[in-house]
Amino acid sequence: MSEQSDKLLFKFARLRVMVSRIFAVLVVLLVIFTMPSFKQGGLTDILSDTSGLFLLTVCSMGRLWALLYISGKKTQEVITDGPYSIVRHPLYLFSFIGAIGIGLASDNILVLAALVIFYLSYYPLTILSEEKTLTKKFGQAYIDYAKRTPRFLPKLSLYQSPDHFEVNADIFLKNLALGMWFIWLFILFNVIQMLQTMGIIHVLLKVP
Repeated sequence: MSEQSDKLLFKFARLRVMVSRIFAVLVVLLVIFTMPSFKQGGLTDILSDTSGLFLLTVCSMGRLWALLYISGKKTQEVITDGPYSIVRHPLYLFSFIGAIGIGLASDNILVLAALVIFYLSYYPLTILSEEKTLTKKFGQAYIDYAKRTPRFLPKLSLYQSPDHFEVNADIFLKNLALGMWFIWLFILFNVIQMLQTMGIIHVLLKVP
């Protein structure tokens, strides 16, 4: 990849937080103004909500697990313990699990499809950009780590973790709220569906 392409990739990746927030707002609007795909209270609705909540719980706990290991260390050293011993990008992995959970919790097939397509289209570029940055910063240490650790699909047999490790409490607490917004979205979607059922929110479109 050329130097110019690398610069464009880095700029694209730096917009990750802003783009994700804009997309999240669009998803909420989609949930508000479209009717759920499943009959509320039916078996499919219950299974969708239950599966969604389970995946969102896995996502939130997994992100907090990963954040414990990188709080205050992300830019100082190559983290190779805990979740980072089995996969190079656990935060993105758990976020993807959360995206599927949000889609299921929305009871809206269009929302589920939009979330999966957005994630699979945007975040691989972010991951590639981060790996290039880490390789430039840490050199052979990161190259060796990347050779033995899968990028996105965990290899559980590689798991290792020390008995004790240091955590920057201030940084971890700042990230704590960010790790829980998936659960907050689940609550918001249920409130929206309740208001739709009560006729307070009028849907504009019914999706399959």
